[in-house]
Amino acid sequence: METIKQDFIRFVKGSPLYFVCSVIYYFLASRTFGLPEGFILAGVFYVASLLLVFTPAGEKLLRFLERVRKIETKEEKAYLLPLFQEVYDQAKLINSKLEGIELCVIDKMAVNACAIGKHTIAVTKGAIETFSENELKALIAHEIAHIAYGDTIAKLYAVVGNGLFSFWVLILRAFLAIVDFVQTLYKRPGSERLVVIVLRLIVDFALFLIMFLMNAVVAINSRSNEFRADKYAFELGYGDSLLKAFYLLEKIVLGDNGSIIQRMTASHPRITARIEHLETLLDQEKPMQGNPWNLS
Repeated sequence: METIKQDFIRFVKGSPLYFVCSVIYYFLASRTFGLPEGFILAGVFYVASLLLVFTPAGEKLLRFLERVRKIETKEEKAYLLPLFQEVYDQAKLINSKLEGIELCVIDKMAVNACAIGKHTIAVTKGAIETFSENELKALIAHEIAHIAYGDTIAKLYAVVGNGLFSFWVLILRAFLAIVDFVQTLYKRPGSERLVVIVLRLIVDFALFLIMFLMNAVVAINSRSNEFRADKYAFELGYGDSLLKAFYLLEKIVLGDNGSIIQRMTASHPRITARIEHLETLLDQEKPMQGNPWNLS
């Protein structure tokens, strides 16, 4: 329980926006069932979700959903494990609490990598085929940063919160649909049906607005975490390699052509913005003093 408490405190300090949004999710869900029963039910679910998020069960679930597998072939082990171990050993010199992290593979040709929970880093087959050894090291360093700062716990926690809110939305829409069906079945006056239709439109708009604002707020936090993870990789000594990886990735994705809404809710900053951030760090590079990571 002490470990769970520490993870929770680190999560709240590192990603306060995730926490605030999740509290709002739980509040709205609790209102569905009235008072005080709703708060009791939401509270039970809240505790259960914490146990899921901060224990290996949640990590295993996300591994399954993301189709993450362990490194299996001799070729994969011979190539990937030494790269990972070099970066991992370097990171543990700064934060000795980084224990039990495992490098895994996702069998997709998309060029990507991710960190899950407290013990999993995964790279896609596409990333393995695209990046050089040094660029892969930089990518691994970036993902280790997400675990070191508790960003992965925040994402898992947000998934749980979104799930509860989606359940609340489903109940509310189902209730309005049933009311509409009953009115149709019993041939209620058109004015009464119109009230229900208008109410459904208002609810749909309100839900869209709430979800958009929540996603935009969480996205701001997520983009900030990405810059922080880039800086972590730079401070471990992989800044040049990460910069090369970003330039290569920028050619692959061909810039940011998303809509305004897509950009507002994007979980990652523009590649060009991250390139500028790294170039600034490299231009200003000087000996680091103390513990620049500020990890606890």
